[in-house]
Amino acid sequence: MILWYRAMLSRIHTSALNRHTSEKAVKHLIQCWTKKFDENQVPEAESSIKHIICSILGLRNVSRLDTMRNQILTDDEYHRLLVNTELRLKRMPVQYVIGEWDFCGLTMKMSHSPSVFIPRPETEDLVTIASELVQHLTPEEGSLRDPSCFEIGCGSGAISLALLSKHDKLRCTAIDANPAAVSLSRLNSELLGLADRASFSIAKLEDDGVIHVFSPADSQKFDILVSNPPYIPTAEISGLQPEVFRYEDHLALDGGPDGTRLIETIIRNSPKWLRGGAFIVLEIDPRQTKMIQLISQDCGSYAGFSVRKDCFGVDRFVVLRCK
Repeated sequence: MILWYRAMLSRIHTSALNRHTSEKAVKHLIQCWTKKFDENQVPEAESSIKHIICSILGLRNVSRLDTMRNQILTDDEYHRLLVNTELRLKRMPVQYVIGEWDFCGLTMKMSHSPSVFIPRPETEDLVTIASELVQHLTPEEGSLRDPSCFEIGCGSGAISLALLSKHDKLRCTAIDANPAAVSLSRLNSELLGLADRASFSIAKLEDDGVIHVFSPADSQKFDILVSNPPYIPTAEISGLQPEVFRYEDHLALDGGPDGTRLIETIIRNSPKWLRGGAFIVLEIDPRQTKMIQLISQDCGSYAGFSVRKDCFGVDRFVVLRCK
C-alpha cells in the first residue's frame, strides 16, 4: 500500500512537472501570448511575441522559431519573457521592448529612454530611391571627390547607415535636434563598422533655415540630401496609436499645422547646402504632394520634381533636383 501511494505521488509530481515544463515551450508560449495580446488589443500579436522570443533566444530571424517550437525556455529566459510581454501589454513598441530592429538588412539598436524614432518599413524604399540616385553621382575613376550625403533628422541613423552599407565611397553627414538620436546613431555606426564615413551632430534646422551648432566647411557641398522629416499635422498627433503617441519622440512626428513646416524649410534652403544637379529625397504624407510641388516651384531652384510610391503603393516620397 505504501509503495502504491509513493508511486502515485511520483506520477502526480512527474505529471505536474511535465505540465509546468510544457508551459515554457516555444510553441505553447507563442499560442498563449498571441491570444493574450489579441484579447488586450495589442497590434501584430503573433509577430510581437515571436520577436520577443527570438530576442530572448538570441535568434536573428523569426523563421528560425519554426525549428525550435519544442524548445523549453530556462527559468531566466522565461522571467525575461514575462518582463518583456508586460511591456508590450502596456503598448510599448516591440522595437523598444527588444532594443533593436532590422532595417535594410542591418540590425540597429533602438532606444526608448529617452525615445528615438523607430524606422518604418516604407522608409527602406527611401533608401532604395536614394541609392539609385547615388549610383549616378559616383565620380569617374581617378576623381579625387567621393559622393556625399546630407541627412536632416537622422533618428537611429538608419537611412544614412543603410546608404553607407550600399556604397563604399559614399560619405554621410547627418544632424538631429534630439541628442539621444545623435548618440544612438553614433553607436549604430560604430557597431556596424561605418563610423569612419559617418558624421552625426546635434543641431536643429530653424524655420529661417539656420542650422545652429553645425558648421560644415564653407566649401562643403553635398550631392544628395535625404530626410524622413516630421510630417504629421499637429492636430492628428493625439489620435495616433498608443505605441506611437505614448512612446515615440514627438519631435520626430509633429510637422506643424499642415505637416509641412520642416519640409518647406528644407526645400527652400537646401540649394545652399547642395551642388548643382544634386538630388533631394523626402518622405512625406501623400496628402501633401501638391502643396510640396507648389513650394518647390515657388523657390525656382529646382529643375525636376517627381513623386514615388512606397512598398504599399502609396505616394510617399518626393524627389527634387537642383538646377
